[in-house]
Amino acid sequence: MTTYNVSIRLINFVEFQMYLLLKWLHVLSAIFAVGANATYVVWLRLADQEKGAKPFALKGIMRLENVALPFYLFLLLSGLVMIFVSGIPWTTPWVLSSLILYFAMAFLGGKVFGSALRKQIELADKPQSAAYLAAEKYGIRVGLLILLIAVVIEYLMTTKPPLWG
Repeated sequence: MTTYNVSIRLINFVEFQMYLLLKWLHVLSAIFAVGANATYVVWLRLADQEKGAKPFALKGIMRLENVALPFYLFLLLSGLVMIFVSGIPWTTPWVLSSLILYFAMAFLGGKVFGSALRKQIELADKPQSAAYLAAEKYGIRVGLLILLIAVVIEYLMTTKPPLWG
């Protein structure tokens, strides 16, 4: 075996290890991002049991949003890099579907859920009022939809179904 062959194998090995590291960080980011979002209902239910805890719980959820956001951004960037490096076409059904769902989830999270959460925080001093209860119900529904989209994306990323074509 020539030195050239060994060098190419070493480069391929190093590239593959870097790809695996990126993939691991991608999965870890999904765990942190979705995991943070999955705790919101728990926070709200615990706050229901303690008088005056709603504002604290809602502000905690807002902080968790700020923690989850960088993980969601890293998920997009690392996913795009892995698609580019692997040579999988962007038009592959599970890739395209996942990207469309990701941007729908980002819109729902950033605009719809964010404004619903701010409304809840604004009304949190009156947690039994009709306005607060309506805002909470809306926020929970949107949050569950976002979580469902995240689970569907995770399914597509893991199973890579053919879908069409």
